[in-house]
Amino acid sequence: MSQISNRSGALIIAIGAIAYISAVTQRSTMGIASLVATDRFQTTAEQLSMLAVAQLIVYAAMQIPVGLLLDRWGPRRLLSIGALSMALGQYVVAFAPSLGLAVSGRMLVGFGDAFTFISMIRLINGWYSGKRASQLQQWLGNGGQVGQIVSAIPFSILLHAAGWQVSFTVWATIALIIGTLGLILIVDEPIKHAHDVGSLREQLGLLRKSVRSSSTRLAFWVHFSTQSSTTVIVLLWGVPFLEQGEGLSKTAVTWVLTSFVALGFLGGLAFGQLCAHRPDLRRPVLSVTAGAMLTSWVALLAYPGPAPAWLICAWVFFVSTNAPASMVAFDYTREFVPKRELGAANGFVNIGGFLATFTMMFLIGVVLDVFYVAYGESRGLPLYSLEGFRLAFISVPLIIGSGFLMYLKNEKITRNLHQLGLKP
Repeated sequence: MSQISNRSGALIIAIGAIAYISAVTQRSTMGIASLVATDRFQTTAEQLSMLAVAQLIVYAAMQIPVGLLLDRWGPRRLLSIGALSMALGQYVVAFAPSLGLAVSGRMLVGFGDAFTFISMIRLINGWYSGKRASQLQQWLGNGGQVGQIVSAIPFSILLHAAGWQVSFTVWATIALIIGTLGLILIVDEPIKHAHDVGSLREQLGLLRKSVRSSSTRLAFWVHFSTQSSTTVIVLLWGVPFLEQGEGLSKTAVTWVLTSFVALGFLGGLAFGQLCAHRPDLRRPVLSVTAGAMLTSWVALLAYPGPAPAWLICAWVFFVSTNAPASMVAFDYTREFVPKRELGAANGFVNIGGFLATFTMMFLIGVVLDVFYVAYGESRGLPLYSLEGFRLAFISVPLIIGSGFLMYLKNEKITRNLHQLGLKP
C-alpha cells in the first residue's frame, strides 16, 4: 500500500479525536442528569451511584481485553465498535422504564467507552512518533475533555428543555453516526504492516511481563492518583454536591463544571510541552500538582459551612490540573513499552484512574445514605447535605494520596534501574 499523505493522516487523527470527544460526552451525560435520574427512578444515593459505578466497572474490566484486541485488530475497528455500543447503551437509557434497565444501558456505554481512548492513543502512535506523538497524546487526550463541556451545556439545555428520552436519544444518534463514519474513513497507519502479535497466550505472557515492570506500574499509579478526582466530580457527584450541598445555582454549577474542562485543557498544553521537551521534570511537577490537589481537598472538607467562592475556585483549579497530569502515564508507557505491546499495556494503565474513580464513587454513595439514615433524616437534612458530603468525600484524598505514594515508590525503582543501564 502506498504511503498516505500527511494531510490525510491529520484528518484521520481528527476523526479519532472526535470519536473520543463523543465518548467523553456519552460517559458524562449521567453526571449532568444525576438529579433528574434521582427523581425519575426514585433512587437512594447508593442506587444513583450504581448508574455510574456499573458503567466504570465494565470500562475498567474491558481495558486489558480491549488492549489485546487493539494489538491484534488495530484502532479503526475498535473505535467503531465502541461508538456503536455507546449508541445502543444510550438508546436503552433513553427508554428505560426502571433503574435496573438504565444501569444495563450505562454498562453498554461503559463497554463502548472502553474501546475508545486507548484506540485513539494507538492511532496517534501509528501515524506519529517521538516528540510529535508525545505532544499529540497530551493535547488530544486532554482536548477530548471538551466532551464534558458538551454534556454540561448543550446536553443539559436539551435535557431540561425536551426531557430525558429526547436528550439521550439525540446523543445516542450522534454516537451511531460517528461509529459509522469511523469505520469508513479511519486508516490504522500510513503504511499497512503485518504485525506479528503472536498467539493470545504469547500476548498474555508479554502483558504479565509488562505489568511486573516498575515502569508500567508507575504509569498505572500516575493514572490512579491524578485522573480519578476530577472524574468523580464530573461524572456523578459534582452536580449534587455543588447544587444541593454548597447551594450554588444551576448556572454557577454549569460554569464550575465547564471550568474543570477549560483548565484541564490548558494544563494539557503545558504537560504536552513538558513530556516532549523536559521529561526529566515529570516527577517533580507531578509531586507539586498532586500535593496541591490533596491540600485543596483537605481545605474544602475542613471549612466550616458552605465554602466561599475563593476556596471553590482554588479547589477547581488544583483538582482540574491533575486531569491532564494523568496523561503523563501514557508518556511513560510510550517511552518504555514496545509498540507491538502498547495496546495491552495502556489498557492496564488506564484501569488505574477508573479503579480509583468507581471505588470512591461507590463509597461516597454508601456514606451519604448511612449518614442520612443515621443522622440527617431526623434533623431535617436533605439526602445530599453538605454535612453528608463532607464526611463522604474523606475517601477521596485518602485513596488518591495512597496511590501517589505507590507512584513515588515505583518511580524511584525505575529511575535507579535506568541509571544502572537496566530495563525497568
